[in-house]
Amino acid sequence: MRLSTLGKVGAAIAVVAVVAVVGGVTLIIHGRPQPLALAQTVPKSAAPSPSPDDPLALTCRKPAVPGNSTPGIAGLWTTQPGSVVGYRAREKFAELTSPHEAVARTERLNGWILVAASASSIQLLTGCIAVDVRSLHSMDELPGFNTSDRDRSASDMLGTTSYPYVIFQPYPASLALDASSTAVQHVRLSGDLQIRGVAKQSVFSLDVRLKDNQLSAAGNTMVQVGDFGVEVPQAADGFVKVDPQITLEVSLVLLKV
Repeated sequence: MRLSTLGKVGAAIAVVAVVAVVGGVTLIIHGRPQPLALAQTVPKSAAPSPSPDDPLALTCRKPAVPGNSTPGIAGLWTTQPGSVVGYRAREKFAELTSPHEAVARTERLNGWILVAASASSIQLLTGCIAVDVRSLHSMDELPGFNTSDRDRSASDMLGTTSYPYVIFQPYPASLALDASSTAVQHVRLSGDLQIRGVAKQSVFSLDVRLKDNQLSAAGNTMVQVGDFGVEVPQAADGFVKVDPQITLEVSLVLLKV
């Protein structure tokens, strides 16, 4: 009877342990934000331009082009409220057996693209998107950890005191888009990505949709942050180890002005 009782107690402990592990894994999975996707909101009119004194406006200064509110894709498109950017990074904590995905985002951004079009082609002439990385805030959840503590470390690693903005400037390109379609289309957009004052070529893979005079774009690129002078924790015996290959993701809403 004693062995039987001990066996039952051991089985009960094992069940509790399994439930705890499953519960922890479930919380981690449910606490992981989904990748950014095409925005569903449709602004009725373009948001007011940032104040000329706003450093974001100065970082991505709009070109002086005539206003053009006629239908069609040709013209100057500016980012609107509802645009979101951020990063996803794989972390490994000493206390946890499974890796974790850190997710941080911000809506503090400003930018524009200039597009030309003819009967047979669409050309991206130039553009600029600036993101205030000081405003990045963690979105994921992790049992027993305050993920917002990561934001201060990320700010230090990005050197935001001296380099508060990450900037992407696409290269001129012909885009294989059907301007008459409201379906989701796909493009790859190359350009200079500037992080911590270092510019490197990067390629974003994007879903694009033109509908109701709104241009939406969502996708990502992967960067090796060491190439930009960003050092992430790498010590195997440290509190946390971060994969230096990080995903940058965007979901942009643009209207023509």
